[in-house]
Amino acid sequence: MLRHLSPKLKQQYDRIKHYLFRHPRLGRGLLIGGIATSVLGLGVMLFLLLVSVGFFGHLPTKEELTEIKNNVASVALDRNGEKIGRYFVEDRTLCPYDSIPPFLIEALVATEDSRFFEHSGVDYRAYALVLWKNLVRGDRDQGGGSTLHQQLIKNVYGREPLGYGRVLDLCLHKVREGIAARRLHRVMSKEEILEHYLNTVSFPGNSYGVTAASRRLFNKRPAALSRKEAVALVASLKGTSLYDPIHHPGNNEKRSQLVLQRMMAEGYLNPDEAVAIQRDSLTLDFQAPIRYLEVAPHFTNEVLRVARDIVAEIPSPWGRPYNILTDNLRIYTTLDLRVQQHAEVALEEHMSKHQRRFERHLNGRSPWATDYTLTAAILASDRWASGIRAGKDSSAILAEFEQPYPMELLVPNGEPRRGNFTPLDSIAHYLRYLRAGFLVTDHQTGGVVAWVGGRDYGFSQYDHVTSRRQTGSTYKAFVYAAALRAGYSPCFELDNELKTYGDDDGAWVPRNASGEYGGAYTMHGALTNSINTAAVQMTLQVGAQPVAMMAASLGVPLDDEAVPSIALGTSSASLYSMTGAYAAFANGGQYAPPHLITRIETRSGEVIYRHRRRPKQALTEVEATLMLKMLRNVVDEGTGARLRWEHRVSFPAAGKTGTTQNMADGWFVGSTPGLTAGAWVGGASTGVRFRYGRQGNGSRAALPIWAQFVRRMERDSITRPYLGRNFPPPPARVNLEFYCPQFYPPEPDSLMAQDSINWERIDPEVVSSR
Repeated sequence: MLRHLSPKLKQQYDRIKHYLFRHPRLGRGLLIGGIATSVLGLGVMLFLLLVSVGFFGHLPTKEELTEIKNNVASVALDRNGEKIGRYFVEDRTLCPYDSIPPFLIEALVATEDSRFFEHSGVDYRAYALVLWKNLVRGDRDQGGGSTLHQQLIKNVYGREPLGYGRVLDLCLHKVREGIAARRLHRVMSKEEILEHYLNTVSFPGNSYGVTAASRRLFNKRPAALSRKEAVALVASLKGTSLYDPIHHPGNNEKRSQLVLQRMMAEGYLNPDEAVAIQRDSLTLDFQAPIRYLEVAPHFTNEVLRVARDIVAEIPSPWGRPYNILTDNLRIYTTLDLRVQQHAEVALEEHMSKHQRRFERHLNGRSPWATDYTLTAAILASDRWASGIRAGKDSSAILAEFEQPYPMELLVPNGEPRRGNFTPLDSIAHYLRYLRAGFLVTDHQTGGVVAWVGGRDYGFSQYDHVTSRRQTGSTYKAFVYAAALRAGYSPCFELDNELKTYGDDDGAWVPRNASGEYGGAYTMHGALTNSINTAAVQMTLQVGAQPVAMMAASLGVPLDDEAVPSIALGTSSASLYSMTGAYAAFANGGQYAPPHLITRIETRSGEVIYRHRRRPKQALTEVEATLMLKMLRNVVDEGTGARLRWEHRVSFPAAGKTGTTQNMADGWFVGSTPGLTAGAWVGGASTGVRFRYGRQGNGSRAALPIWAQFVRRMERDSITRPYLGRNFPPPPARVNLEFYCPQFYPPEPDSLMAQDSINWERIDPEVVSSR
């Protein structure tokens, strides 16, 4: 090899060799140093290789970086495309590069990465400068030298603990981010990197991305930002809390001056422009964070639950199931916002009046009938649970319940009460307010058109559409549907006799709400007037199990053993399931389970889920027509007639009232030709109720919500078509089935024997059902 060297280089080589021969220790040192340098170099190369292949944790590949994405909120829309809710972990809305003002980009680059358009993902010159200033000059405020590429990698993938200690973990992350940044440079343009960065980075006010920050701080779109506002946003990136222009305006202003200096140094501004910007005033227009449950909150909360279950089974392009909170999906729902507004107003108008009646009824007394209700509320409270977890005994916890604190007691749709209250006062306050739920469905499709889970979501997030309560006489519809299935005619006669069922140990006496007995009701008359004695007899005739099976086929499974008392609604069900069941009577016997979501799309418009309607024929068309006619009789002549004579609803309707034991629950579920709706009213506990009278009955507690809703819908030319026109006329053979009176009075010679029963005083604590 030496013979190929020039004479001059060969001469220098000989001189070095001769010198090292005369100084062997220096030669050995250089040899060892060379070997060490080679080993160190090989070690560094091996280390970088191990990092790049993921030995110290997964490193995103080029393919993964091309699919880089930000966590973006998903949106729920009503059936007309109106936005009703947002679901997010980070409140972010994407902003395309073309909508980002150039001045904002210039301020960002000048301040955070001045050589952004020159380097290939890692700025080694910046690293050297940072090391010099930190180690030699002791200047600790020079940042970490990370480029925007590296910061984007950190924002998207985070920094999970690697388990090597804080310092080593930080060094490893810096190296990992450097390697990933160089990969990012190869697969993404500078403009794409800037767009991703400004949509990823966090700003003050817990906002993510430049769109959310512009809206939160200035109530503007990014394109409308002034130069002063753009500088303030870039200044806040140094520390979103410390440099927040709202809470720390002085810090933000000082940092803004540095941003302007950096822009002048990089040639983006001349001194006159910088001075003009500095003199401008910064006008903030702070917008409170948007709640993800803005409209129909109970409904949108249920949509989130259902949508999560749906997408959990659908794989995404990122190798995992879709995530509602991060993947920017569009959820199209069945809700109609205009109908929802009618439903909410109808419920609130009635409940505000009904609450005042309840207060007059209580006349200063506690809202609970027995102390057991209060005790149960105390034991179910968070304060009691936290006391038990802390190891306190019950007497110490109870003492805390009597200690006053400054509190704010919420009032449904009203001004809160502020002052010093005990936790016991708080429990009593919240028990005092009656609760309600209202659900409206399109009975042909099963789509939920309106969902009101309570009076005020801020007051109580508990959803009374999905909660389960005893159903009262609304369950009687299943009794008579099962009887029709078994071949009984609407004219079948049932004795109206006061009977005792069971033995002495478990004697049970079903009583009528009116306290009147004697004679016989036909089956359709018994349902029209909600006669308990007849409903129990009918259940015994058909069998409790077939009745329970009929209810289950309509989406109302029995939660206990099938016994004759189910005829009076002793089992529990939700308003959601009861409304869905009654919809089948108005839909020719077809049961279409209620649903909330029609389809789910990705941001690009790809449909990843579409609801498929799968109705089942739970009743024959004749059975459904007979049931519908009987339920229409309830509204026109029976326990639901208050709809006609008091509330002046003339629209075709069918339905059934229901009242549970001690008037703890009031129900009304009914249909127009186009919609089926259900209303429930009661206390937070069954012990909170009207003590006497009939104000807690379904016809007075729940039916008015239904009535006011229909009247509002009818007056609105846009929503009126939802109600439908008229029920189809029943065939002649169906009309013949009702060719009988509702009631056959007792024979004259039996009147004296029945008289003592007819006028028997009914104990208000005994079950009575209407």
